[in-house]
Amino acid sequence: MSRKLERRQPSRTITQKILIACEGSKTEPIYFNSIRNELRSPTLEIIVLRNQGKTDPGNIIEILIEKRQQMKDEKRWTTNDAAWAVFDGDEHIEKSRTSWENAINKANSQKINLAITNPCFELWYLIHFQDHLSQINRDKLVKLLDKHIPDYDKSMCLYPKPLKELTNQAIQRAEKIAKQIERNQLYEYSNPCCSGLSKLIISLLGLIS
Repeated sequence: MSRKLERRQPSRTITQKILIACEGSKTEPIYFNSIRNELRSPTLEIIVLRNQGKTDPGNIIEILIEKRQQMKDEKRWTTNDAAWAVFDGDEHIEKSRTSWENAINKANSQKINLAITNPCFELWYLIHFQDHLSQINRDKLVKLLDKHIPDYDKSMCLYPKPLKELTNQAIQRAEKIAKQIERNQLYEYSNPCCSGLSKLIISLLGLIS
């Protein structure tokens, strides 16, 4: 009697987990989930959390803390793992500087990594294509982005195409913005900024800065 042969599935040994909570419900989760799906890493697990309709930075950080504690309780969290909060700057800083600073301090005290874009996440998309070092609002930023990605929409999946091949340039431009902020002695999360985001991308893609 013949036996049906089955292909053995490759073993998967997770050595690191990266937990990401995003302010946006479309743009950021689509981007990070696309990176995860493209990588299909056997050793890295990327977990993108739903924001549950809570977009305030303080709430995003609380979602991360709760999920991380759950994973610790389940013995699924190790010292190699990392938690990242991804959110915008401008609206939240203008709405309540006190709440903003409380959220930043809470993240730092809880060892939550921050990836902050100011004015919005679309700045990260834009600097894949061009330098941008001057202050800008959301509407003008999207108009600039539209020149590179016609009819841009928040629900578009832009990874791997067209962003993947331009990622190194985006990282270099984000670092240039950070150096300008430091050189001019500006607030760390000034407009524009992609503070921490390039570091997150480097860790996800296993790049060397």
